[in-house]
Amino acid sequence: MPPENPTSSAAASGGITRRQLLLAATAGGAALAAGALGGAALTDATARATAFAEAQVEVLKLRALLALYENLERVGLDAIVATGIRIVRAALETVRAGVRLLRDGITTAEAAIKNFQTMLDGLRDAADGVTRLVNDLGQKFRTAETFVLVVLGTARPLAESIAAFFNALIAKIPFGIGEEISRALNALVEMIRAIPTTVDAVLNQLLKPLREAFFPTSGDPAYKANLLDPLTKNVFEPLKKFLTDVEKLLDSWEKDFVKPAQDALDERAKIRKQIAEFRQQYNV
Repeated sequence: MPPENPTSSAAASGGITRRQLLLAATAGGAALAAGALGGAALTDATARATAFAEAQVEVLKLRALLALYENLERVGLDAIVATGIRIVRAALETVRAGVRLLRDGITTAEAAIKNFQTMLDGLRDAADGVTRLVNDLGQKFRTAETFVLVVLGTARPLAESIAAFFNALIAKIPFGIGEEISRALNALVEMIRAIPTTVDAVLNQLLKPLREAFFPTSGDPAYKANLLDPLTKNVFEPLKKFLTDVEKLLDSWEKDFVKPAQDALDERAKIRKQIAEFRQQYNV
């Protein structure tokens, strides 16, 4: 008995034929392909949606950051800084004016001291001349005393010797005429008697202290060592250094703070203007 045909058996048993199987396989492949294509399209759409959502989040972040910057601008820091600069500058200008006044005062004082020294230098010659005259007067007075001593043979002072000599002569004049001459003689004697005291007072109580204070024969005069040098060293020089430091501080304030700050404020104002124009142009 010949073997049974499987296809015939499948047909007889109600199964699918090879053709049907091939057709089914082909249809299944097509369905799988279609399914695959549809899945790819769905994945691309999901990716786009995700990217859009992420972009929206970033936009919201940027808007929030922009709002913070706008709130920061509303603080008005620029106006506060500008006002502070104006206030401090006005105060420092007052300080600068005071520095100029002090410098002018120092210059005037130093010029006055220099003129005073020049005047004293001129008085030195005058003091030398007076000293010579007084010494010459004293020397002539002593010479006269010596001469009278030789002539009269007495060791009395010159005034008393002259008075005694003329009194002896006047006593011999009759009719009381000698009384008038005697009064004049007494005045002359008193003047002569005052000469030694005057010479000593001028030399030792006036010219000697004057020389020691202003015209010493060697070294610095007392007024320079005790007044001018300490004044210059302890007052003028430290004060000038202080004023120089203040001027440097003022210059540094202008150069290192005011100018950079003002430049920054001007630049910020320029950018604000550009932002305003941008918003107006794009209605933002």
